[in-house]
Amino acid sequence: MQENDYLLLLNKKFTGEINARELQILEAWIEESPRHAELASQYAQIWNQAPARDRQFSLDMEAEFRELKRRIARREEMPAKTASIGQRWIRVAASVVFLLAAVLVYREFKPATANMIVVEAGHLDKRKIDLPDGSRVWLRGGGALKYPKVFTGELREVELDGEAYFEVAHRPDQPFRVELPDNGSVEVLGTEFNVKYRAGEPEPAVLVRSGAVRFSPQGMKNGPVLKGGEKAVFKPGSAQLIRSNVHSFNELAWQSGRLEFVRAPMREVVADLEQYYGVKITVRNTALLDCLHTSPLMADQPVEKALETLSTIYQLKVSNPAPGQYMLEGGIACR
Repeated sequence: MQENDYLLLLNKKFTGEINARELQILEAWIEESPRHAELASQYAQIWNQAPARDRQFSLDMEAEFRELKRRIARREEMPAKTASIGQRWIRVAASVVFLLAAVLVYREFKPATANMIVVEAGHLDKRKIDLPDGSRVWLRGGGALKYPKVFTGELREVELDGEAYFEVAHRPDQPFRVELPDNGSVEVLGTEFNVKYRAGEPEPAVLVRSGAVRFSPQGMKNGPVLKGGEKAVFKPGSAQLIRSNVHSFNELAWQSGRLEFVRAPMREVVADLEQYYGVKITVRNTALLDCLHTSPLMADQPVEKALETLSTIYQLKVSNPAPGQYMLEGGIACR
């Protein structure tokens, strides 16, 4: 990251918009050297001394911005014989930080921000969003998506915090990109994919159903291209990106509303059911775990109904010894 990036994080810290990961990065940078600590201290002093403004103001930001630059230029022309090198540096650094703060305020309140739309899924299971270019997005509960009312320029760009499934309209002359927390991105080279990436996510992931995307977490330059049937999981601790092939898309059941098994080993069927329903399923007859199972299941039905289907096929006895725990006993041999 460049020094300006850390100054941006300082601004986010004082506005209360910084997330846990960004705060960790910022604090490490401040502790890295006395110069960084001094710059952060100067920024804090300037921030605390600046008069608070309500967001609904109507002052002339262009005029104030020009006046600020004029004052800084005049200060730089003043003799500095009585100041030490350290004092001169601090004064210049403070001017730079103050200028940056003005720029950030200008960007935040300029009229173009009115053209942005923010959609939050809240406590809903999912929320379907139709983008202005014809693309469709399913936003999972707890997530947020920011996008413009109209896609202009050379790039279609949206911002995601959370999990969402995308069906992107094909526009070769206007690429589509998903901006992620921690300075990451997903560049769309194909059509359908799922992104799971929120601030503080322990293992952000991208799963491609069809087409291709380029996944570049945390500012990675030119990350790997993932194609249909591939998944990548990012390990923040080691900064590793783990790629794998997927045998089913059942982790997308929250969007599709169904679970699909095509000659899937029963151990995978059980694992998918556990993950989707958030329960623990124990199969006493371990010989059944290697049986290949083929059947669709509607994901909107309760787990008891899904287990009833398995019990009918394999002649199993289903019990519920404790909340969230299910036992499958008995069963016939694989056919």
